[in-house]
Amino acid sequence: MSVMADRRERLGGDFEVCRHERIRRGSAEYERILVRTPWLGPDDDLVDVARVAMTPICRPTDTVFVAEKLVVLLSGQAVPAATLRPGWVARLLAPRVQPHGDSLGLSIPAKMQYVVEHAGALRVVLAAAAAAATRPLGVRGVFYRLAGSLARDLDGMRPPYLDTLLPPLAPHVAVRWCERLASRLGAEVAIVDINDRGGTVRARSLHALPTTEILSVLQDNPLGHCEQATPFGLLRPL
Repeated sequence: MSVMADRRERLGGDFEVCRHERIRRGSAEYERILVRTPWLGPDDDLVDVARVAMTPICRPTDTVFVAEKLVVLLSGQAVPAATLRPGWVARLLAPRVQPHGDSLGLSIPAKMQYVVEHAGALRVVLAAAAAAATRPLGVRGVFYRLAGSLARDLDGMRPPYLDTLLPPLAPHVAVRWCERLASRLGAEVAIVDINDRGGTVRARSLHALPTTEILSVLQDNPLGHCEQATPFGLLRPL
């Protein structure tokens, strides 16, 4: 049995290309390939998973994109919700948050508490006051702009991670993972957080596609949501 086949067997499931399409953005055209994986958890090794999923198909000039949630989960940086005890600020503000779509966001007290602990109670309270003052004027998103990127990018506590928070990676941590994965895959790597309302490129390896290009080609959120089980893909300029 080959080393790669042995890794596949240990990971306990199939890895398959589930979408292979051409995407045009302006005058540029790209191949975009998505890879479906078996259901992964904290006990899986991120480098092993990436190599099994992407090595058979990627080339040195490709940019492999990886869902940030998977990197957080497999690198041991997820936070059990049970470790958080919402204080009065979180309990006061969480019910006043208006959820967007299928995401409850910071309307969950434990998620609000995490933001309070890391952004500071004063900043969160001032952001909430500013949002309350500007909402009647039709201005949206003030809270998230003032409370900071953590408030906007904190994920988790919805299926299938009902009991887990998935905080965004610190920039230097994300860069380190991009470099490590790029060296193992022999291709460029970007860690992305994409949803139906837009997205962020958390970090990219040195010669990966520019951030604006990555966001443009991923603007339709091809990774979907967790249940889709497609945390990896690649972009290949044509």
